[in-house]
Amino acid sequence: MSIPDGMDGLRFACECVSARRGGYSEPWAAIAKHKLLQDGTKEEILNLLAREPKTISQLAEALSLSPPSVYAHVNDMMKSELLRESIEWEKKHPSERYYELNFPAFRAEDCAEFKALCQEMAEQVVALFEKKRQQIESAFARTSFPSRGWELTDVTQCLYANMQRTARTLLEQRGLLRQREKHANGAEWVFWAEEPIADANE
Repeated sequence: MSIPDGMDGLRFACECVSARRGGYSEPWAAIAKHKLLQDGTKEEILNLLAREPKTISQLAEALSLSPPSVYAHVNDMMKSELLRESIEWEKKHPSERYYELNFPAFRAEDCAEFKALCQEMAEQVVALFEKKRQQIESAFARTSFPSRGWELTDVTQCLYANMQRTARTLLEQRGLLRQREKHANGAEWVFWAEEPIADANE
């Protein structure tokens, strides 16, 4: 995408689809914008490394690919800093080079520890949104949206996203959230992964 000359450019819902620079979007948007995980094999490698570090040969065997092919993917992810060498595993196996994720991967049991707390906090946000409903409606009525044929429900996702981003910025400023970091390839991101929690009804 590109921005016409003489224009600042729109801020889209996600910075990952925009040519605009400025980090206004989610801290992981640069992963998509810089196409760091556009290849399905890279995602498979990350999944294989989520539980424990592995060597190129171990990954190649698990993926039924040649070691040179796997090495090319691993090398790409090392350059983008999605992967790193596992120093601890290499201490145990000094003749081998092991790779691991360079971002936290929540195991299902880790996610479960936070599930109730996250649910409680989410319900508090919902309650606040409901409490402010009348003020939101009044503010919407003063905008140009009604005259352009839009309804409040058409813009509430944007309002929520702006609230969320502002809250993230405040939490970062107060040291409660980690700020995005600039990586070797120039991309700035904070990233993580989660194993899904099994549904008790399944």
